[in-house]
Amino acid sequence: MPNMKSLRADAALKLDGLMDDFRPGADRDTLLAQVNDIILSLHTIGVATLLADGNPQGFFLNLCRAAENGRRFLELLRARQLTPPPASWNVPLLAALAAGSFAQADAIAAASTTTWQHAEVREYEDEFLWAVILQQLARQKPPPATQLEPLIARLEKVSKKEYGSRCALARALLTKAPEDFAKAFESARLEYELRIEKEAKEFGTPVTSFAPHRFLWLEGLALLRLAERAGLALDGADARYCPPLARVPMTAKYADDWAIPARSGP
Repeated sequence: MPNMKSLRADAALKLDGLMDDFRPGADRDTLLAQVNDIILSLHTIGVATLLADGNPQGFFLNLCRAAENGRRFLELLRARQLTPPPASWNVPLLAALAAGSFAQADAIAAASTTTWQHAEVREYEDEFLWAVILQQLARQKPPPATQLEPLIARLEKVSKKEYGSRCALARALLTKAPEDFAKAFESARLEYELRIEKEAKEFGTPVTSFAPHRFLWLEGLALLRLAERAGLALDGADARYCPPLARVPMTAKYADDWAIPARSGP
């Protein structure tokens, strides 16, 4: 197991410098690189706070901080008429959902692109489709199943092997079918387990960027929050990578701290 306390200390130190150095008027690629580092640092700090300290509220606060930096970045790019990151750039959205910060998630989804950037950044079609489906599911008023079904069916056609379980998850959320959701969730969780354990054994896997994903499945936590919001009665048993401690209600109040400026200065 990576030393989460040590990684948290490194991330906190780096975060201080990133915040001091952030300039809203920088070029788009520089901004993206800086915000990616900010989000990774906050994600790492949050996961370490949960796993090393057993502190879920500190975990949620840092997820909200990561989400808010993502939201402000999207708004900054829009204000400056710069190209947004691809739809699959969605850790901020997943972070907001995993914390149960649904208003924040709705704002991020509203600011995210729905255009497939296959030429610009070689975004895979299946990644794009799933990201857009998640955006729609994250809205405060999710669209009806009839509106999302064409996207789900398209994703299933493009990549059923890799995304079949998540297509089933989306359908179960839309139809509010707890048994279908539970079955599809376990299938998707096992797929995550296989992938993450394989990466853990590979020599070239970068420790810093991999660490927050090693023992927690952020997307899985986000999907469980969506299920709760949909009123699905689910088994509260421990699921690997989605422990009960990460699924308690968020009671701490995020105060918009540790976030980049809301807009570009003069």
